[in-house]
Amino acid sequence: MYHLNTSITSFISSPWRLVKRLFYAGWLPLLLTLLFVGQNQAFNSWLGINPGLYVIRRSLVTFALGLVLYGPALMFKKPIKYIYLFLMSGFISLIFATQFVYFKCTHDFLLLSAGEYIELAATQTDTIISALSIHLLFFTLNIFACVVGLIIEYWQKNHSIFLSFKEKIVAVLIITIIALTSYGHLLRAEAQQWGSTTHLYSNLFNLNILVSKIGIINFFLEDLSKRVLNTNRITTADKNFLEKWSQNRSKPPAAENFFGLAKNRNVIFIQIESLENAVINQGVNGEQITPRLNQLAKEGLYFTNYYSPTANGTTADVEFAVLNSLYPLPDGVAFVKYPQNHYFALPELLRKNGYHTYSLHGDRPNFWNRDNVYPQLGYEKSFSIQDYTVNRSVGSGFKLSDEDFFNQSILKLKNLPQPFMATLMTYTSHPPFVIPADLQTLHLPAQTNLNETQKKYSETIHYTDQTLGNFIDQLKQNNLYDNSLILIYGDHGSYPNIGQALKTNNKILPALNGNHVPLIILAPKTELQGITDTPASHLDLYPTVANLLGITPPASTLGQDIFNTDTPVFVSRHNFSGTINTIISSQLAYKSSDEGIYEYGTCYELPGYKSIPVEACRDLYDRQNDIIKISDIAIRGNFLDLLEANTNFQTKN
Repeated sequence: MYHLNTSITSFISSPWRLVKRLFYAGWLPLLLTLLFVGQNQAFNSWLGINPGLYVIRRSLVTFALGLVLYGPALMFKKPIKYIYLFLMSGFISLIFATQFVYFKCTHDFLLLSAGEYIELAATQTDTIISALSIHLLFFTLNIFACVVGLIIEYWQKNHSIFLSFKEKIVAVLIITIIALTSYGHLLRAEAQQWGSTTHLYSNLFNLNILVSKIGIINFFLEDLSKRVLNTNRITTADKNFLEKWSQNRSKPPAAENFFGLAKNRNVIFIQIESLENAVINQGVNGEQITPRLNQLAKEGLYFTNYYSPTANGTTADVEFAVLNSLYPLPDGVAFVKYPQNHYFALPELLRKNGYHTYSLHGDRPNFWNRDNVYPQLGYEKSFSIQDYTVNRSVGSGFKLSDEDFFNQSILKLKNLPQPFMATLMTYTSHPPFVIPADLQTLHLPAQTNLNETQKKYSETIHYTDQTLGNFIDQLKQNNLYDNSLILIYGDHGSYPNIGQALKTNNKILPALNGNHVPLIILAPKTELQGITDTPASHLDLYPTVANLLGITPPASTLGQDIFNTDTPVFVSRHNFSGTINTIISSQLAYKSSDEGIYEYGTCYELPGYKSIPVEACRDLYDRQNDIIKISDIAIRGNFLDLLEANTNFQTKN
């Protein structure tokens, strides 16, 4: 004890010597830390992630994290010191680069759960290449700095400093104090601003705001800790909640409208890649972007207030929601994570009612794990890329053109036993929206308010619209049109913000714009025609189709029959946390605050979007929040059988 006290006294009596030794030993980790702070600031600035917000909080916690990540190099001698710095720098650069490219492609952040389907990135090379930028070089400067540091130490090897044990203790204490002070400032600022610090990490609502506060690497580590700790595991309390909720569900209205209208007809789902409602009935320079869809909207029933509740699984999430009437998971893909669940899916229901069920798409059969999950959903057969001939490579990643896909699909459909259910998915209009010049027939003028990406999107959607129109003509020519129920819808948004350019965005609830897709239902020679602004989503297709076919859907469906509900609703969720972002019903709309605190959100009265006291939305919010929770529990716990068995519909008061 005496020796330790003497050493500390010695340090205190010669602080300048200690500072110099710490600096000479740690100048490179300190330089890398400062560079790390700059990289975080640049990341937010270049991607437009609220760069001017929370600069002090972000700077302090990224500086602290930089010291924590690079500081351990002080504990090692060469060459371990540089091996550590190179590995850590490479790790950090990789996170920056992958998150940067992913955000440019999707306007979202990459979660660790995506590692379960990382091989799918191989099909998106064109999209990834389009997002590459010279800015990425800046995120490799830390590696270059390590090279420079190694060269300097090599030429001045006689002046290399290795800290003593006691000096290492001092370094650890300094790093610890800085880290505690920096993260403490973050928590104090949160407490002063919101009265609580718990929502910062327990409920990650707006990821852009979170990254604005803590930086992208802190966000990555938060995601990592959530995954390691398995915070989404289902508990006994969750199971009890599901059982109680299912036993007290309100009985849905009787299926009086259009029940059995399309009984025994074929059912054809046509899912259009990246088709947004913004382009329907819209034109550029007097030329319609989607003339065939516009005509079909007049011939059938067109839903103008229809939405896609997708998360990171995009197209796979759409399939999941449509076929199961359940919410996609916010932090994973159900097709990949839970393929062996017992789903009460629409194909299975229709097979039990005499239908043959098929899926047709241009992917590899194992893309999104479809080869494993489709049998669980009740598909009799799936046609994939190996069942098609690529006459001409068009588009990004998925080389089968929509023209080839539709032309060859009609040959398959006309030979199927009837009645059948068939789901068809297009791909040419997938980002980055690249098609050959001779297929660009929209004739956009040189001077337009569309940027280059929006022009490419409009061209590809125009091309897909033409191929869809030809397919509908072929259905008619092969006597498959009049005896079919056809549902045409966009799978999800397109990312280039086409709605803003065409001035069709919802300015009050911007979160809706990326989810706003069209739905057109065609039931030839029936009264199912017109335009409706009833709010609905992909969750509602299953019970709606069942109603039109005269079949009662299972209790495991959480969507609603659009034609027979007095509470139509759409809910969008925040990725990662899964909490409510936006709700829109027939009479009310709710927009969450950036921090996810209900009371700080905004409630609107529709149709005028008049702001009213937020408590007016409380019942709507709580009801939808419960349904979302039930969906997640049922999927993660494989409790769909329990949900089905325990449901005891109660008559509404």
